[in-house]
Amino acid sequence: MKTVNIDQLVDKFNAGECSAEEEQILKGWLHQYNMEGSTGLSDEDLFSAQTSMLEAIEAVRFPKVKKLKLWPRITAIAAVVATIAIGAGLFYYNQSKLTDQNFQTANKTDITPGKVGATLTLANGKKISLTDASKGELANESGISISKTAEGQVVYEVKANNSASNKINTLTTAKGETYILTLPDKSTVWMNAASSLTYSVALLERGVRRVKLEGEAYFQIAKDKAHPFIVESGDQQVEVLGTHFNVRAYKGEKVFRTTLLEGSVKVTGDGKTKVLSPGFEAINTSGEIRVGKADTEWAVAWKNNKFIFDSQQIEDIMPMIERWYNVEVIYTGEMPSDTFWGSVSRYDNISKVLGALESTGNVHFKIEGRKVYVSR
Repeated sequence: MKTVNIDQLVDKFNAGECSAEEEQILKGWLHQYNMEGSTGLSDEDLFSAQTSMLEAIEAVRFPKVKKLKLWPRITAIAAVVATIAIGAGLFYYNQSKLTDQNFQTANKTDITPGKVGATLTLANGKKISLTDASKGELANESGISISKTAEGQVVYEVKANNSASNKINTLTTAKGETYILTLPDKSTVWMNAASSLTYSVALLERGVRRVKLEGEAYFQIAKDKAHPFIVESGDQQVEVLGTHFNVRAYKGEKVFRTTLLEGSVKVTGDGKTKVLSPGFEAINTSGEIRVGKADTEWAVAWKNNKFIFDSQQIEDIMPMIERWYNVEVIYTGEMPSDTFWGSVSRYDNISKVLGALESTGNVHFKIEGRKVYVSR
């Protein structure tokens, strides 16, 4: 188990030398202090009470008399050696008695992570399992070749003048699957688990490149000013010319989230339109769109093969695990209100991910077949 000294990390943060992972450790330490210190403040209020995260950290390291009323246990906390253990990619204190190994011992059943795979449904209704398909051409619809590369991606390529604009294809990932698709305009789409993308084979509809998404996908759109690219999700529409962005629009979730990493997008819902700049996100709740600063690393963590937990409650975390590991999550009793910080690989078995969460002592899991029982 690797240990990290908080004092050293603060010095690196002050010098502007902290990596994104190290900054997450500092946030996690502040969060743990806030929980242990019983300040009565939310993490957001704790941070906003300072002009920066660094000042919040400094307030814990070097408390001032005038701030004692905000930190009732600051002397005792500051006296503790500020070392955080990093186990299974998740951050927690050394005094934690549980480990992912304990969890694996208690749960004889384990579940492997998701994998590359999807199903392509052609215009004639034929379904092709991309997991089983060999590389090479899969189909040819009106002059547009659909093939699978050696890397396992599906690529659409215009071979001749065609009249396939009305032919519809759908790429679907089940729970436990992820896939990469290259569209006829050379745009690339990364599909998360339990998602579907529907589009015309020629992609163009009345001069517009249009796709329909249910679930989550990351888009890297080829620039074409003459043909805007539109992603439809329910009543929401995202319009771009050429950019990188992530759309999370799972059926059954109350919030649709569009996060922009590069370029510019226009998000429309219920007649309201917002324009995003890089580093911002649009949160669409029943047509009410709010724009705010985005945590882009968190938004695209799935694409980078990670789970990142950033002050999330267990009921926000488990749907991601349910989709990726293709399990059914069952909650038993009242769920903890605690929030979790840290990251873990999406390619670890489920026991390692759940064991890391359970090691905090705030939540417990039991695996029976493909069912995961969650309790306080």
